Amino acid sequence: MRRSEVPEALADPRTWPGVDVAALSDERRDTFERRERAIYAYLGGSSLASVERETGIHRASVMRLVARCLAPHADGRIQGLRALIPHSRTGQYTRRSPARRRATRGGLSGALGQLFERFPELPRIIEREIAGDRLGMTKNGRLFGLRDVQFKLLATLREAGLKTDEYPLNYDEMGYRALSVWVHRRLEQRVPLRQVGSAAGAWDATSRPYSVVELDGHKLDLRVRVRYIDNTGVSVDIESERLFVVTLIDVATRVVLGWQLVPAPEYDHHDVLSALQDALRPKLRRRDFIIPGIGYHRGAGFVADVMPELNYACWDTLKVDNAASHLSEDTFEPICRFVGCRLEAGPVGSPTVRPFIERFFGSLTERMSRKVHGTTGRHPDDPLGKRGRAVPVALLITLAELEELLDVCIANYHATPHDGLNGRTPLEAMQLAVDHHRTPVRTLPLALRSRLHQLQSVHLATVRGNVARSVAHYVSLYGARYTNEVLQRTSGLSRQRIRVYINPNDVREAWAYLPNGADLGRLYVQDGWRYSRHTLRLRRKILRERRVGKLRFAGEQDPVQIFAESQRRQGKRGRKHGTLELQLQAASQPAPLEPQPRSSEPARPAAAPLLDLSDLKIQNC
Repeated sequence: MRRSEVPEALADPRTWPGVDVAALSDERRDTFERRERAIYAYLGGSSLASVERETGIHRASVMRLVARCLAPHADGRIQGLRALIPHSRTGQYTRRSPARRRATRGGLSGALGQLFERFPELPRIIEREIAGDRLGMTKNGRLFGLRDVQFKLLATLREAGLKTDEYPLNYDEMGYRALSVWVHRRLEQRVPLRQVGSAAGAWDATSRPYSVVELDGHKLDLRVRVRYIDNTGVSVDIESERLFVVTLIDVATRVVLGWQLVPAPEYDHHDVLSALQDALRPKLRRRDFIIPGIGYHRGAGFVADVMPELNYACWDTLKVDNAASHLSEDTFEPICRFVGCRLEAGPVGSPTVRPFIERFFGSLTERMSRKVHGTTGRHPDDPLGKRGRAVPVALLITLAELEELLDVCIANYHATPHDGLNGRTPLEAMQLAVDHHRTPVRTLPLALRSRLHQLQSVHLATVRGNVARSVAHYVSLYGARYTNEVLQRTSGLSRQRIRVYINPNDVREAWAYLPNGADLGRLYVQDGWRYSRHTLRLRRKILRERRVGKLRFAGEQDPVQIFAESQRRQGKRGRKHGTLELQLQAASQPAPLEPQPRSSEPARPAAAPLLDLSDLKIQNC
């Protein structure tokens, strides 16, 4: 690498990662010091001829050493002066020769990596097992689930046609030790990074709005009622399982940015991403209420009510815990890339790492959960919980009332003085912090505000279709076909893998993009799935019922209605049944985040533009 090609920010070798020369032997120390003098002299402006004459290092070797020093290191920095250590590697070893069986031990360096390059589906299997918590590490450092994963990998290799005289089938342990080392290193990469900095920098970060936000889920300590009409036409009230609320709060001002009420006993990564989407959208106070006598306090509201210039504001650091729905890398990779933030995960079982969100949950429990008829209390011996568990089901709160009550409580919380804010309310603290700090709050660009669906996990779906049978192009997602007129009329997409983003709150629609990023528009579900609004959680439940033989539907039959009728015919009326009814009723409500309501079968444009796919294969190379 020539001197003119070195970036200006890396032109000073004194800023590079250094080396402790005392750890080197005399011979290696001499070689290192000559290389170091050559690098300093060359980057300092000396000619290659003078550098070669003074250090004895050939001019071609000097430029090669500069390129080695600027190569990336596994720790995220450049190699720096570490690349000048004799016999050190700056690149990862790649095996070229096939791994043959040997009479003696050894000779298998890079064999597993070579196998993964040949069969790229093997690392994906391991990633799915790790994300599903079927493969991991115990607290004492032992792996669990590795043997099952090895069996799955071997089965995949045999199906792919791997011969018995090829690695790893030609060894007794079949690559178990190498796989164990690889999984250990992969799990080490999943250890969350802790933010390290000076005290002054940490104080400035936590005093600036939208600099640090905290995310967590909380199980509400109250009972919820659901009412439905059974198969005899009688109105029945039953109790559901306890619900979760996923919340995002700003550390500097204690303002609640967004939340997602989850009508299920546990939340998943789709609920987490929906809460983050809600935090980006502007939220205003309600105008109509269904609970008699309820209302906002004076000064209550949300950020969009008092500071519209902060609509679609972005944060810098997102702090989460190590819950199962948080550990998936697919959960936060889109949000970090989309918003431009960094992720900071705290250790397991340490809620004090996120004290502000935990303190808000305590306030929410005191101001809402414990004041509602049917509260479950903090512990089994709580007197208030004992009285709440004795409340009849007919007097419990409903999901619609709970959503309204949660909205009002959070708005009133924003107008309540806080001791940690020197007696100011969160909204006052937000206004004062924005006026005080010179650094403006980042907001989402206008081009991205209409693409919040890209925060969800992307699905790589294969375009299907059959010209001979007059079957137009479509993609399959979660047991249903999706298409639109643009996809049907665009040629050259057959057997291509396109990028699809779903709406987990209404899976009747999805957004599609070509592999090169070109927009294909909004896709709509086909057949009977299009009639009733339903969530992704509900569709998975329906597909599971059909898979085990408890439900049958096909064609234009509405699976959601068939599932609802089957639930009403059941004799059991437990809390799990109440949760399913709650999900059915919640899904049947119109989507609150849509700017305009749409019908069950959306209207399609009269003429859809054709996309030029002449360079599709070139752009995907």
